Amino acid sequence: MSWIGAIGRGLLIVAFFFLTVVWIPDFVMGLDAIASAPSLARDLAVSAVWIGGFGGGLFVLRMAQRRGLI
Repeated sequence: MSWIGAIGRGLLIVAFFFLTVVWIPDFVMGLDAIASAPSLARDLAVSAVWIGGFGGGLFVLRMAQRRGLI
């Protein structure tokens, strides 16, 4: 793998985790239905989104590693 390819894949991984662990949970927290919900429901909903993004990202990374893509 070339340096350019490795840097590109690394940036793609960082962008994916930024999107799924930072941006999407923040977006969900700003939705009217979630923002007006009780504190516990809001925390559970945003935590579920965060765990889904993080867990899904780790799963995708593992599958990519097994296939030799990273």
